[in-house]
Amino acid sequence: MGAFAKSDVGKAREINEDYYYISPKNAEPQVYILADGMGGYNGGEVASKLAVTTALSYIQTNFESIPKEKEDILNLVKSAMEYANMVVYEKAGENKELEGMGTTLDVCLVYHNKAYIGHVGDSRVYRIRKELIRKLTHDHSYVQKLVKDGTITEEEATHHPKKNMLMKALRL
Repeated sequence: MGAFAKSDVGKAREINEDYYYISPKNAEPQVYILADGMGGYNGGEVASKLAVTTALSYIQTNFESIPKEKEDILNLVKSAMEYANMVVYEKAGENKELEGMGTTLDVCLVYHNKAYIGHVGDSRVYRIRKELIRKLTHDHSYVQKLVKDGTITEEEATHHPKKNMLMKALRL
């Protein structure tokens, strides 16, 4: 399996608030983590790096001690994300400059050719197989909820003024 990551500051920000981790090729399990700090909030770049490093550390510390059944691995991914959320929350409370910081978080743990995914926010996980690209996650955004509810179309969502408003994220 191959992995690729590219980050860009974009047109609206001066600071890149993205952070990611890709396991070395022969690592077991393979772990891929992506976080996009929330623009417009203090410390987005701090939140994204903290969430990635905390989730990774949690997985690396606890993976060997869990049974390797599907539910156990999924619970490990969930617990890693919950722990990252707690650490981001606590860090924001310690420093007034970081108050309100937040981030999206996607964790993909691959073990024995099976992918276990944890997701919060509007970053995305895709599977590319042969020449097919399939989105595996759904955005936790206000506009995605409107699309799901049938209030607006996918086309309308593309240009909606609140398309970046998240309903779920790691934050204070």
